Amino acid sequence: MAALAQLATGAARRAEQVEPHRDGDASCPLHEAADLITDKAGMRLIWAARALHPQGDI
Repeated sequence: MAALAQLATGAARRAEQVEPHRDGDASCPLHEAADLITDKAGMRLIWAARALHPQGDI
């Protein structure tokens, strides 16, 4: 998941370089996608840790 987020972030940065005058037309959705990917993965890691913890709360 982290690699996919890095790929989206890298693509967003490249889009910013290619068309800097477009005000984020291409890069903004890519940055948002990277944020959503990492948020979802982060929550899954928290849920997995809670499931493995004997008391269920960390």
